[in-house]
Amino acid sequence: MNFNLSEEQAMLKDGVERFIQQEYGFEARREIAAGDEGFSRARWQDYAELGWLGLSLPEEVGGLACSFVETAILMEAFGRGMVLEPFVQTSLLCATIIERSGSEAKRAELLPAVVEGRLLLSLADSEAGSRFKLGCDTHTRARTTPGGYLLSGAKTLVAAGASADLLLVSARLDDAVAGPAVFIVDRRAAGVSCRSYRLLDGSRAADIELRDVELDASALLIGLDRALAVLEEATELATLASVAEILGVMEAVMAITADYIKARVQFGQPIGKFQALQHRMAEMFVAVQETRSILYCGIAHLDRPADERSRMISAAKAVAGRASRFVCAQGIQLHGGMGMTEEYQVGHYFRKMVLMEKMYGDTDFHLGCFAATH
Repeated sequence: MNFNLSEEQAMLKDGVERFIQQEYGFEARREIAAGDEGFSRARWQDYAELGWLGLSLPEEVGGLACSFVETAILMEAFGRGMVLEPFVQTSLLCATIIERSGSEAKRAELLPAVVEGRLLLSLADSEAGSRFKLGCDTHTRARTTPGGYLLSGAKTLVAAGASADLLLVSARLDDAVAGPAVFIVDRRAAGVSCRSYRLLDGSRAADIELRDVELDASALLIGLDRALAVLEEATELATLASVAEILGVMEAVMAITADYIKARVQFGQPIGKFQALQHRMAEMFVAVQETRSILYCGIAHLDRPADERSRMISAAKAVAGRASRFVCAQGIQLHGGMGMTEEYQVGHYFRKMVLMEKMYGDTDFHLGCFAATH
């Protein structure tokens, strides 16, 4: 694998980093997080105008048809800025599900709207008591009716669920014992209720209750025969994107902590001159580079057979989870008690890390997945 960025990739990297520095400063982010939606609609439109919302989507729907390397570049910068907009949820996870659904009509109808920033999507898959099994143990049911389907159930931790225009809902179809089907549900439809709440990093999620929601026949996006495979593929991409985002978080913590120990004076000299703290920073640097290496390895495995790809992505998420906890904890400790106050950025990065480690399966889950393949 060539680790050197192409000219276009280098331009994307410079552009997104400059945007984050200019438009997503720490105080600006705090104002966004305090808003009702937990993200900025204005920033979302900026992403659409810059082409980022269609980065990985095909050109025929308005996308740029870029490789996953470009997505990783974007997500790394988003991690440094602790970006709150639901990019992965809408433009990667849900858009990939639709793009690979096999429905040309839905692709043509929905994906251009995603690229243009006119449509927010959220995947409603997780349920209370489930352990990241992608619809395998869902209690949500869709019953076939003469006019379409009747959907009932409850979903939890739906990222940006209260702001989404459409929900992609996994549900068992009739009395099927096999995997789930995926339905497109209007969040404002009769029978859909939503309870929104703030997450640890300031973003918002929602619990969705579905009470006899009437759907027409076109609401079925993916049937029982393909839904689980498509959900797994899309979620693996989202998982790998989260590794890139975690990498950006760790890099930011390293930079902030390095600046702090250079400026903080104790016993007449900057504490960064103490050898014990230099060793601590060296260990943090090694953890960051381990995560970068395993991210590249995961990207290199995207075109491998499904079992190899899944195994390496689980390895990447497990390594990133362990490394980020170490790096962010050391950043807090080197800042002292002030590190967890609202005024210091490092505490906000720590909270972001805790949330990201749990998203798309935590470290223990992915270690189990990796071990199960041996």
